[in-house]
Amino acid sequence: MLKNLPLFLARFSLSYFKEDSCIEYFINKLDSIETISSALIFSYNSSRKDLHISRFYPELYVLSDSKYLSAACFYLLIHHCAESYSLDDTCCISLETVQKISNSFYSKLGDFNFKVNKYGLGNVVELVSGIIRSSVDTSMIKAHIYQPGEIPFMK
Repeated sequence: MLKNLPLFLARFSLSYFKEDSCIEYFINKLDSIETISSALIFSYNSSRKDLHISRFYPELYVLSDSKYLSAACFYLLIHHCAESYSLDDTCCISLETVQKISNSFYSKLGDFNFKVNKYGLGNVVELVSGIIRSSVDTSMIKAHIYQPGEIPFMK
């Protein structure tokens, strides 16, 4: 991550919109106002101590020279969300995905310990991981200001 975070931040900016227990994240190109990805949705259930990744599909893979940038983005967003909700290492991360994405992406994230919690219909799996917090500066992630004509996903 130490190598890939600076590469990610040299090309993209991140912003967020927080409403109660949900946060929507946005990825923009630094050299333009173009939004690469939005509707990256994380929600926190305090009674279950569960940070649920409702939607993480940053679409960075379609860009040139983007290897490992989705992993760097995921790492930053997890740490930002953990700071936003003051999560500690007793909290878990959960998400649903398909087996192919589990094997090709989540199982390779060395900073997390994703394991299959249960199998769903078809090829869907529910993954869980502990939150392993490290000292990461997420101050570059700014509050998102909706532009005229932009429709909030969570409203």
